[in-house]
Amino acid sequence: MEVCVSDDFSLKQVIQKIIKSATGERCADLDGGELEKKLEAILNGRKYLHLLDDVWNEEAQKWLLLKPLLSKGAGGSKIIVTTRSQRVAEIMGTVPAYNLSLLGQEDCLSLFYKCAFKDGQMELYPNLVAIGKEIVAKCKQVPLAVINMGNQLYGKTEEKEWESVRDSEKWEEEGDGILPALKISYQRLPTHLKRCFLYCSVFPKDYLFRDLLMVQFWMAHGLILQTSNPNEKLEDVGLRYVRELISRCFYQDYDDFTYVAIFKMHDLMHDLASSLAQNEFSIISSQNHQISKTTRHFSVTDSDSFFHQTLPKFPNNFHQVRSIVFADSIAGPTCKIDFEKCLLEFKHLRSLELMDDSEFEAFPERIDALKHLRYTHFGGNAKIKRLPKSIFKLQNLQALAVGFGLEELPKDVRYMINLRFLFVVTKQKRLPEGGIGCLECLQTLFIVGCENLENLCEDMQGLKSLRKLVIGGCDSLISLPRSIKCLTTLEELFIIKCKKLDLMTIEEEKEKKIQPLSLSLRIIIFAALPATFALPEQLLQGSAESFQTFIIKDCPNIKEMPNCINLKKLQNLKISDCSSLSKWCRRGTGEDWLKIKNIRKIMVDDDDSGEETSD
Repeated sequence: MEVCVSDDFSLKQVIQKIIKSATGERCADLDGGELEKKLEAILNGRKYLHLLDDVWNEEAQKWLLLKPLLSKGAGGSKIIVTTRSQRVAEIMGTVPAYNLSLLGQEDCLSLFYKCAFKDGQMELYPNLVAIGKEIVAKCKQVPLAVINMGNQLYGKTEEKEWESVRDSEKWEEEGDGILPALKISYQRLPTHLKRCFLYCSVFPKDYLFRDLLMVQFWMAHGLILQTSNPNEKLEDVGLRYVRELISRCFYQDYDDFTYVAIFKMHDLMHDLASSLAQNEFSIISSQNHQISKTTRHFSVTDSDSFFHQTLPKFPNNFHQVRSIVFADSIAGPTCKIDFEKCLLEFKHLRSLELMDDSEFEAFPERIDALKHLRYTHFGGNAKIKRLPKSIFKLQNLQALAVGFGLEELPKDVRYMINLRFLFVVTKQKRLPEGGIGCLECLQTLFIVGCENLENLCEDMQGLKSLRKLVIGGCDSLISLPRSIKCLTTLEELFIIKCKKLDLMTIEEEKEKKIQPLSLSLRIIIFAALPATFALPEQLLQGSAESFQTFIIKDCPNIKEMPNCINLKKLQNLKISDCSSLSKWCRRGTGEDWLKIKNIRKIMVDDDDSGEETSD
């Protein structure tokens, strides 16, 4: 079991997290006593390993209440606690704490130079090497500070740049080498990236960011600046912001799945953002019920405290609020009523998010009072079964992510005329015409986890601005509408894990000989499509001039590659776990096809044969 505790050690929430880690159950509707009994029953007589990560709370009483509940496991069970507080280690430890040693000075230098210089460049700039040694000495042998400083200077060869880092007054501030280094990194950010970074502090520690949603959140608050290039969309600019912050080590654990990238923020980076934005950002927890007139963004880690203590005490401090993140399981019989009341206070709210483990069952009918709302996300919520009709009156809404419990996405979604991003999970069998297909501003559409969905809407040609389409985990999906071939602005197409889907259903009958439209597809991924026997030639032919990346994975029945693909444009090809197609590539038919020199990377991987070719 693994639980990130972070700053707020609420006994009830910690127990809920432990149970969820052990069983997957959320248990938001259980009271404290019921949760304790359930945890004891789960651990009773079982040997376990439990990680309590990033513990800060120094109140011994809270640990003494949790410890007996964890003692029900079998002999040999272990609990590992990570903390940056010696006091916490003394309270919780039954063995001496293991203190991580500092990195050796020589290793620090090696690490810094590796981060700061391109290959072979170090020997060319002995003056920078000497300055770098002085910078590393100020990092006090802390690897995070060393890495951060090295990445800040990567590719920079002007001596003044290095000297400005070395001579920064921030080094004189109190700290162990980490926070001064991070403050210098923050200082060197362009103004637009500083604002984007600070806004991340509204999300809880250990939050799993998705790049596409992060960009929509920034857009909702007007943080992304339009460039002079009229063809570059705000979404493209925002993704560039994400990549730049990652390259500067403001995010970590970056994982790119092509259709979406995920990453986290280091706890110390979160501390930095929170300290710099403390006047505008606040966390409502079981320990903090305060909210000031300067607070514009806050996260709620304890809904009971928020609804029953913060709201009544500070009724006039909410008109200026722009974003709320409910970061705990919202439960309780009065929750909907409380939420309905508090909506009237947030007249200028731009973004509203319910975390993935939220148990909130319904949106208030009066959600249309949030006329300025631009972003709302409850994509991981499994309890919300329907959307109130009033939500479709939110004509300023730009991004909507709806959850796994939704029975139906009504046609009324067409009234959201400014919607640019839609993530939908629905239990209906068919997406009706006159709904999604009317969203002319929509640029990104995710249709995922729709287990009952057999057919999409036939009027997809109405999506005149769509650039990214992701269809995944729709096991009952039989066919795709032919109107997909009319999406002339579509640049990225991902169709994944659809067991019954035959891609050829989007092709016209051959005798009609329809001339394919000129399309804009750059990236296509087809994965886990066992019912597909051939690739849609007309779709690929229409994108001959723009096509760059083609990935086909786990499609065992596709036998050959269409000849219509323009190999002069294609840069990356990956064929994985496609036994029939891999054999075709290795036969004489595919041999010439694989020799094209314009392709930068080809990978053919067939698990059955155990062979792999890569060039």
